[in-house]
Amino acid sequence: MKAITKINTGITLAAFTLFLVLSGCNGSSTKDQQANEAAADTIQKEITLSPESQNLLYNFPTPFEVTMMLEKAKAGFIFDITNPPAAANKYTTEKSKALNLGVYSADLSYSATYNRTDETNKFLAATNKLADELGIAGVYDQSLVERVKKFNNNKDSLVAMITKVFGQTNDFLSKNNRNQVAVLIAAGGFAEGLYLAATLAEVAKDNTKIMAVIASQKDNHGKLLTILQAYQSDTEMKPVADEIAKLAPIWTNYGIDSGKKISQQNVISISDLSESVRLSFVK
Repeated sequence: MKAITKINTGITLAAFTLFLVLSGCNGSSTKDQQANEAAADTIQKEITLSPESQNLLYNFPTPFEVTMMLEKAKAGFIFDITNPPAAANKYTTEKSKALNLGVYSADLSYSATYNRTDETNKFLAATNKLADELGIAGVYDQSLVERVKKFNNNKDSLVAMITKVFGQTNDFLSKNNRNQVAVLIAAGGFAEGLYLAATLAEVAKDNTKIMAVIASQKDNHGKLLTILQAYQSDTEMKPVADEIAKLAPIWTNYGIDSGKKISQQNVISISDLSESVRLSFVK
């Protein structure tokens, strides 16, 4: 059990992440093109996804799904359980950058959902840094960063604005053959969202509604495993698939689909399992 000392809809994950992180990108189109080409040089040969997997990836939910449900469940906001924004500096490989772009997108969703302006800006800077280093740049104009700041305290307007640009971002990923990066972002975002929910359930006085949020993620877990099956022969991607697969007992071993109250010991076990997978991505 972790120690916590401070308590205080298909939309695509890749689209949400890229909108927010790219909104702050600067520089000319030539500079953006050079960054994209440099990052592309580090990508292994892409695996062609089946039409089913491609569709699942394209429509994979954003971490907003989880964080908005957590808010409705009256879960608290605990900045200390997120991945520290400064940690973005330690990710040096394409794999770690893409995974943690997903992780930070969940943390960004969490802070934005709870209207935490300072934290949102910190996570925006972290995601912008990783996206820039991954060569994901040049899709959006510079005025969007001002609009993000404008809507920091208006969740409905922020979500509505994001929705308008989802299609553009997915087209960017598809046209630039970035499925592998998109899958890593999805995996990181899913793991972090689940970890946030499980950690909040562990410290809540009544975790019934939060556990219902976790139960609702069973289908998304299955979708992510289906997408990752295409990468079983990829030495870089298989460890990610193996880690995501470790989460399966959450929905099979602890009775969270029974509709009955879950024991604190089972909640702790779920929290510890989600944390171990998440740590393998953020370390």
